[in-house]
Amino acid sequence: MIVSPINKGWKIIFHKAHALLAMDIGLKLNRALWPLPKYWAAGMESIGEHDNGQPKWKDRNNLTESGAPLDYRQRKEVDLDQAKAVARSAKYKSSFIVLMVCAHFQRLYGESKELTVQQFLEDMNTSCSKILVNLNLQKENVSQCYEFLRFCDDLSLALCQNDFENHKEPIQIEPIAGGEKFSLRKFPNGDFLIDPWIFEQDEVIFHAEYFTTTTDFYNKDEDLKNDLDLLHPSEKTFLFKKRGI
Repeated sequence: MIVSPINKGWKIIFHKAHALLAMDIGLKLNRALWPLPKYWAAGMESIGEHDNGQPKWKDRNNLTESGAPLDYRQRKEVDLDQAKAVARSAKYKSSFIVLMVCAHFQRLYGESKELTVQQFLEDMNTSCSKILVNLNLQKENVSQCYEFLRFCDDLSLALCQNDFENHKEPIQIEPIAGGEKFSLRKFPNGDFLIDPWIFEQDEVIFHAEYFTTTTDFYNKDEDLKNDLDLLHPSEKTFLFKKRGI
């Protein structure tokens, strides 16, 4: 969950909604940045699938010690069960998606000292080496596809987390295929600009659903779940315009 405080309660964007926003971003990017047209659909699916398997409402798994909703950045341990579930699901859909989620897990958990996590990553890398041979793919092209996914993920997170509200300077996002970093700005009128421009169209609009709670603190996950009206989400809108229009 991506959790932000509001006057009473919390605003919550679930990671599945963040991933859907990331996929929408990918669908609107300049397709020349995607080096493997054959795997375009699988690539977009991997962007939308990379954060699947959340949340699990059990005990106090989604609460802080004080009982507030737990933001993902506050988690101290790797949720290996969730990672394994994503990898397992991908195997039944597309071996290319396995390559993408493996690269993502390596980015997220590569520095972990947990032996079980390192073994999981090693097993994933072994599988990916076999997939590369089986699909006759070049590692460089696959790496650029992952950088495409990573950019979509980073931009979606920056929007969902309101990163631009907490920084006076533009948000910097790593490039996809080398070159300069991207700068994300939000103007006083609410419009966004990313520079250099990376979308196919001169103006694009994105949406992300979120929920608000009516209580600040909870005793257990079930209490938080019951406080969320999942049938009536609110919506955030992000309008991007190319410079000069």
